[in-house]
Amino acid sequence: MGSCEKKTDSPFEGSLNEYLPLQVGKYIRYQLDSTVYIHFGQRDTVISYEAKDVVEEEITDNAGRQGFRVVRYLRDAGSAEDTEWTSALAYRVTPTRESIEILEDNLKFQKLRIPLKDGYHWHGNSFLPYSPYYTVYQFSNDEDIDIWDYTYHNVNQPTLIDGKQFDNTVTVIQVADSVNVPITYPDGLAYRNYWVEQYAKGIGLIYKEVAMWEYQPPNGGNPGYKTGFGIKMTILDHN
Repeated sequence: MGSCEKKTDSPFEGSLNEYLPLQVGKYIRYQLDSTVYIHFGQRDTVISYEAKDVVEEEITDNAGRQGFRVVRYLRDAGSAEDTEWTSALAYRVTPTRESIEILEDNLKFQKLRIPLKDGYHWHGNSFLPYSPYYTVYQFSNDEDIDIWDYTYHNVNQPTLIDGKQFDNTVTVIQVADSVNVPITYPDGLAYRNYWVEQYAKGIGLIYKEVAMWEYQPPNGGNPGYKTGFGIKMTILDHN
């Protein structure tokens, strides 16, 4: 992820939909790198895929609001075979006048919200339950996730992603918090919460980076270990 130097203090006055355009048949293809902790948290490894998010159909939610069903397909990194795409998950995107909501695994996020201007912030996870990831990860990283302060940076600015320039983008930093990182005190607790997304005008999500992990120090002869996950999604192409 990179950014250029062009700068303006003027707020962007357009529609949120310009940064997350949706119509049936639209897709974005990504390099997806997933970090997992193995060997009882003693090692981390990165598993890479190609991902393709496809807008499959228009839908209506229980409140009568129009939205879209998006399916994410995965295949092995480097594959060129269309027959190898396999559906991995589906999520719902609901654009409203004030925000764009995403519902994934019954968890609702307000990814974008008006006004689109530098420094504007909101609690984009306010609909989430307490510790929404507790059934998968035994960490405390998500205990205050409902009050993460999403903040806009570099609204309507150019950005470089792997050498490709996108002229009009917005960066949303959801959280950037850590303790004892890098781990210089191995006998103490450490954790990192980092979640950033970038959207390009006329395209949608072009970059996403997530790191949510916790380090538990050695205890009773057992070594210290990490638990959590990481995700990096980088745009490859789109229609």
